[in-house]
Amino acid sequence: MKFKILLISLLGIIITSIIYFSIDKSKLSLLALGDGLSKGMTAYNVEGYDFNDYLVEYLNEQNNLEHYYRNFNETDETVTNLLNKIDNNISSLESNIKIKQAIKTADIITISLGMDELNNYALKNNLGSTKIKGYLNKIQELFAKVRSLNDKKIFVISLYSSKQINKDKILKINTELAKLCQKNKLVFIDISDIRKNSEYFTKPNNYYPNYKGQEYIFEKIKNNLNDIPTLKTF
Repeated sequence: MKFKILLISLLGIIITSIIYFSIDKSKLSLLALGDGLSKGMTAYNVEGYDFNDYLVEYLNEQNNLEHYYRNFNETDETVTNLLNKIDNNISSLESNIKIKQAIKTADIITISLGMDELNNYALKNNLGSTKIKGYLNKIQELFAKVRSLNDKKIFVISLYSSKQINKDKILKINTELAKLCQKNKLVFIDISDIRKNSEYFTKPNNYYPNYKGQEYIFEKIKNNLNDIPTLKTF
């Protein structure tokens, strides 16, 4: 009888081990952090297909996606507000996961912050050096905080010119963003030339790109996925 119980226990351990080691651990988790750009906001003030959606579609085609956390981003998001979310470790209503856990477990993180915050500010105020410096100081704090929680692939989407913010200011901001990305070992995705193609925008005076522009951003990210072990073939 004791031998039978021991045999059953041993078989249980073997079966459990087989199941554990047969689980595909190569699946990836994607976390999107950002403002209206990351939510696919359009010139008609409705959400459309965004660059994260294209990335999800690509990862699903590769059978590499396990989780996609997108409920921490929101239109008109500011860097300060996102920092508060992390400090308070808020939960996602969609998946009941806290933001710090999502950051810690993500294999890929996309960050796009600044287009809403700086453009909204510039609508009513002069976007001068004080505001820009404040934004860059806060974004550095955010980069350091996210990097301290995650040592994997983190993409930062650059800014681009708009009706409210000219090319010269965008160039200065992006130059500093690129330096901060290098300092924190983040991948800077430069999309500052997106304005050169009018097909990427439904309305020229609105800074939100259409689905073609969003696909362009995704392609820029895709070109930087080649050093992720589970994504070697493109």
